[in-house]
Amino acid sequence: MNENLRLGEIDGIPIGMNWSILFVFALFAWELSDIVLPAYHPHDATATYWIVGIVTTAMFFISLLAHEVSHAVIAKRNNIRVRGITLWLFGGVSELESEALSPGVDFRIAVAGPLTSFALVIVFGVFGVFIHQSAGISGIIVSALGWLAWMNLLLGCFNLLPAAPLDGGRVLRAVLWRSSGDRLRAGATAARAGQVLAFILIALGILEFLAGELIGLWLLFLGWFLLAAARSEHSTAVMRSSLAHVRVRDIMTKNPVTFDGNTVVSEFIDHQLAHYRFNAFPLTGENGQFVGLTTMSRLRHVANNKLNSTRLIDIASPANDVPQGSPDEPVADLLTRMQSSPDGRALIVDGSGHLAGIVSPSDISRYIQLCMMQSRGRTDNRS
Repeated sequence: MNENLRLGEIDGIPIGMNWSILFVFALFAWELSDIVLPAYHPHDATATYWIVGIVTTAMFFISLLAHEVSHAVIAKRNNIRVRGITLWLFGGVSELESEALSPGVDFRIAVAGPLTSFALVIVFGVFGVFIHQSAGISGIIVSALGWLAWMNLLLGCFNLLPAAPLDGGRVLRAVLWRSSGDRLRAGATAARAGQVLAFILIALGILEFLAGELIGLWLLFLGWFLLAAARSEHSTAVMRSSLAHVRVRDIMTKNPVTFDGNTVVSEFIDHQLAHYRFNAFPLTGENGQFVGLTTMSRLRHVANNKLNSTRLIDIASPANDVPQGSPDEPVADLLTRMQSSPDGRALIVDGSGHLAGIVSPSDISRYIQLCMMQSRGRTDNRS
């Protein structure tokens, strides 16, 4: 999910938001301020409804952030780098740069979010009871805390449904992985369960909408998102299965050409670009060290009046944002890091720290197609 606004960092993890979350924030704030709170406390002032409604909505999104941060913190403690957390229309996304190495780690990362939500149910519930028993405190605050407890309970329970990409799908994958020893097959099964849940949500959404309930539209959108995400996970699981025993050195483009990051874009286009047929360009600094990666797509977005003043490094993805791997690493492990890369490429570094190769999505696709053709050829020969 694309991040539009950086909010800061928690435990070294970048936190951002997508503009789509503003729609949900406004919807929740309106529902609380105009419907829920007035229904329980009809004699309070309109300004009170809106102040409490907006603060309560903000607290809910803080709860949602806590849910995602718990995933990320557990991942970091198990030596899995977290690229960042992004809040968006359907909740939050924690971007992990690699997969768990064991079912136990996979399980712990998955359950951390729902357990955090359930802990917040207790916190808000206990706080609400305490305030309810205190004299002189408005009942509208108790109702707001009750709503927060209820919403966190829904969040935790929904995420525990055994269907990827929900947390429950990760739990299911971990359990199946533990019992079968086959992580890829377990992931594919969890993804298929996600598709089933998505179709159920879509069907419920249609029925609710036909019955005149606007929540049906929300269920439709949620089901559509889950279906797309589950299909993507299933495709990834199938791809990873086909690459399970393949090493990076088998598919990488070896000894890639590097370019001076200080080269001006206009000079690069006029004198160098035509000599090469690839679309990604590793950049080096004055000492020959890798400093970034630029692509044909990034070059196309440079305005005409900036071609003579923009250097390649100015439009490049910084070195820290480019996934790196080793030639002997399984391609399946590298693939996860590539998916979180802004340019979808990875640079391969040998034991001495030198740039040994580059891997692009087309390299992986070409290898899979080659394997399919070879397999078809072997089948034809046997027949």
